[in-house]
Amino acid sequence: MPPLGAPGAPVSLEVAEGVATVTLRSPPVNALNPELFDALFAALRKAQANPDVKAIVLTGSDGKFCAGFDFTLFATPAMSSLLDRRQDTVAQVAALLENGSNPTVAAIEGVALGGGLELAMACNTRVAAAGAQLGLPEVRLGVLPGMGGTQRLPRLVGMRQVLNLMLSGQPIPAEDGLAIGLVDEVAPAGQLLEAARRAAAALGAAVAAGKPGARRRTLQLTQHVQASGEVFADAAAALQEAQATVQRTLAGQEHYRLLLDACASGLMEGVPAGLQKEGEGFRACCNSRLHRMLLHMFKLHKSLCRSRGPAWALLQVQLFVGLAWIWFYVHLIYVWTSFMIGYRKARTGSKKKKEDESSTAAGGSGSGKAAGGGGGSRGAKKAK
Repeated sequence: MPPLGAPGAPVSLEVAEGVATVTLRSPPVNALNPELFDALFAALRKAQANPDVKAIVLTGSDGKFCAGFDFTLFATPAMSSLLDRRQDTVAQVAALLENGSNPTVAAIEGVALGGGLELAMACNTRVAAAGAQLGLPEVRLGVLPGMGGTQRLPRLVGMRQVLNLMLSGQPIPAEDGLAIGLVDEVAPAGQLLEAARRAAAALGAAVAAGKPGARRRTLQLTQHVQASGEVFADAAAALQEAQATVQRTLAGQEHYRLLLDACASGLMEGVPAGLQKEGEGFRACCNSRLHRMLLHMFKLHKSLCRSRGPAWALLQVQLFVGLAWIWFYVHLIYVWTSFMIGYRKARTGSKKKKEDESSTAAGGSGSGKAAGGGGGSRGAKKAK
């Protein structure tokens, strides 16, 4: 890997007027991979240790913030390595972006999807360019967010908004993100970095002056996630409704249940338990058959979008057949699950009915014997 700041390096670092700008440079969409993570953490450590730096801006090159994990890594040994180091990665993100000595601002342009949005949510402030797209589309690949998204997003926008975003996998524009509290400012196109650096300078000055509440650490926010009261009751009710919907309409797609379990753990037991549950669910999903099938179809779709040749129509047909097979597979699991639940209930009910009938028969037999014994005694008395 080229050294930090060298041509071809996946991350660059610039310092001007007390603000450090850390830029992801992994074209075309700044997708996350082990090399980029290592370079990013090295740049952040250097910026946090620089006495001339009062605040940090995290952004991406070529008009893209970050589109999440490199999908070509999934189902490869490199992904196994990322899974093994996930806990350290989550800890580094929290230490360097959320809780470092200098506050951080995410400058979001183009897209912030999946792991890219999770990086942005770890920053203390988010400034997005008009029209930027933000979302957690992992469910479309049969997995759940794996870098703290199930814990940070509820604390920024509330549980009901979270479930809409994560269960649908649909991205939202920056303007909608501003309305729900996901971003703090929307800047006009072409003025994003200027606005982000201005926000970072103001934030750094406020933190240096000791202004209370100037710096928002996402995992410590309590407006939308509380341990009791009306806020807790509403979040718990939203989770119960989502769980009922998933059980009714998405049975067999385990990643939805694991996603809700991670959100519920964060609400009921706190952030550490939620992060652990998220990690366990993410690993389980990455090893699932459904994930491999959806990943295969996603890669096929990407290859179709890149090149249209004479075989394009045939490949479209193959894509349709593949999607139809996935639909059939998921619904077959749902039908089988429903059948087994009904079968077990019927079997339990039949067994209980037989036990009741046996008990009744035994009781009747005992009464008959008692009656017969009484008749014999009366006959004996009469004979005498």
